Amino acid sequence: MSTSQGPPDPKYVRSQRLWRLVRRAAFAGLVVALFAVVGYFLQGAPQTACSCAIVDPKVAVTAAPGVFIGTPTRVLHGRDSDLYEFQVTEVFHGEVGSTTTVATSSTSDCGTSFTIGRPSLLLAAAPYSVGADWQAHGCGPDVSATELRAVAQAAYGPAHAPTAGGDEITTWTRFNYKVPHVLQLLILAALGCVAVAAYATRALHRHAPLAAAPDDGDTIAR
Repeated sequence: MSTSQGPPDPKYVRSQRLWRLVRRAAFAGLVVALFAVVGYFLQGAPQTACSCAIVDPKVAVTAAPGVFIGTPTRVLHGRDSDLYEFQVTEVFHGEVGSTTTVATSSTSDCGTSFTIGRPSLLLAAAPYSVGADWQAHGCGPDVSATELRAVAQAAYGPAHAPTAGGDEITTWTRFNYKVPHVLQLLILAALGCVAVAAYATRALHRHAPLAAAPDDGDTIAR
């Protein structure tokens, strides 16, 4: 018994070529995304220099958006900044909750750090780190905490209690610090390429039997 089969359907040939092209493009995108992820880790965090000028205590206190006293209870180390969670006890200036988060640069000479469990008087700026309510830096007036408190009281009067509630270091915050937005996008791009490649491969296999199936022009000879 022999069979004869006519030429393949042009629509089928075009669809197969299209799916193969899609699959190749997806695999190429996956390779690029994986190389970008590896390069992200290899390049390291950028280091920046900083020069701190002498700051007048009164100018520093009155220019700070947030002036408060708090005790750091937890710290989250990130790629280029550290995030501290503070329990706030006294507020001189600014809308500060009883719990707040303060970021400090870990790649700049102007960065600073806090000791867990030791109260600090903060002159905090607006945040530029993800997940932080405030930003702290190492450039400030070269005076003792007692003198700085006296300047704050002179500028704003007696300290008051913080507002109820506030922000904490959450699981989502930890994820953002461990996996920055750039890396999140690269990972999503890689997963998207995998999904597209898998779908294109499935489409090729789903239509593959059509190539061997006899069409209306086939004849069977005995």
